[in-house]
Amino acid sequence: MKKILASLILLIALAVSVIQNKSGLFKKIAKGERINLLLVGADHVRGGSHADVVLWVSYQPQTKFIDVVSIPRDALIKWDRWIPRKLGEILYLKTKRFGMSKGLKIFKRELENFLGVNFDYYSVVTFEAFVHFIDAIGAIPVKIETPMNYDDNWGNLHIHFEPGYYELSGKDALKYIRYRNTPLGDLGRMKRQQKFLRGLISRIISIQTVLNIPKFTKIYKEDILTNIDIFDVLTIADTFRTIDPTRQRYQILPGIPQKIFSKDVWRIDKTACATIVKTVENSKTEMWPRNKIKPFIIKKSPSTLEGVVAEVFNATNRRGIAEKLSKKLREYGCDVVLWGNWGSRKKHTEIISRTGNLPKAMRVAKVMGCNHITTAIDTGRMVDVSIVVGGDFPKISDEYR
Repeated sequence: MKKILASLILLIALAVSVIQNKSGLFKKIAKGERINLLLVGADHVRGGSHADVVLWVSYQPQTKFIDVVSIPRDALIKWDRWIPRKLGEILYLKTKRFGMSKGLKIFKRELENFLGVNFDYYSVVTFEAFVHFIDAIGAIPVKIETPMNYDDNWGNLHIHFEPGYYELSGKDALKYIRYRNTPLGDLGRMKRQQKFLRGLISRIISIQTVLNIPKFTKIYKEDILTNIDIFDVLTIADTFRTIDPTRQRYQILPGIPQKIFSKDVWRIDKTACATIVKTVENSKTEMWPRNKIKPFIIKKSPSTLEGVVAEVFNATNRRGIAEKLSKKLREYGCDVVLWGNWGSRKKHTEIISRTGNLPKAMRVAKVMGCNHITTAIDTGRMVDVSIVVGGDFPKISDEYR
């Protein structure tokens, strides 16, 4: 038995050694170099592909921190003479004209020029591959807040979910992330995709993922177009085992919907876009990992929050909490310009960075003792942070002075 165990350990060591020698991705990670991945979810890997998901995934090995930026498929990327071209349109036209491999590289280059970001790797995942991947990894838990109903007989797409908790299989998960029949349209869909991705990453880091590597390898060979080789795939699988769910940041490129020559586009806020790119590139200098803080002990000096502009929202069933907290924060120098109701209930209190200035968000978080910090850049709100008070926030009384 000891000989068998020793032989098994030796084989694993040899396999790891081979992967490390063959994987360019492993070498970049070992050097602490940032990894940028363009991830596209499309209907197929043949010419003329339509994209439902476009993600910029950035991994900083030095802090083991992941940034995920959703890029709207309707984003106005360029003009062909007098014709406005959307991101998804560029993918379709280029892959139809030049074939999937060359067309995808042109698409990647167009996006790189627009963002000012170089993608080390790219991957196009078909709907079929996505279904197979979820089924291999195991159903993903999701809470659905509102009814989801949509029927497209022409496209043979039928989506029907009532509010509640679900364990989504591959086919249902695909319906969930493709659904867009809400007032927010694609914006709501991107938020839903990011929510799903959080749960997916949590499942990926489980032991079940390692056991199913043969299934993933089959999916990789048959349904995915990528410049990531098989040794890099194994490196990714090993890297995900060490990912801390708290070291993830999700953003959407902000902008406004417009109609140009009867074409609906999403005009990106270029200033906010540049801020997001800078925020991602500087993630290794931000205050990660976040400190563990005892909740909501407000004992700081009157100038602690000077220079911070904030808005405060109540996401609980307790009345007056946003107003009380606004007054308390002003005692510490915070310029609270707006307070009111969030419009829905939240379990956890959250600090949302609206400018990408994480140090300011962290200052507010430390004063409040809050561990939930996210980034959703929206310069139009004219604030540094949005504070959303959740059900975990205690009663504000003299003990917090």
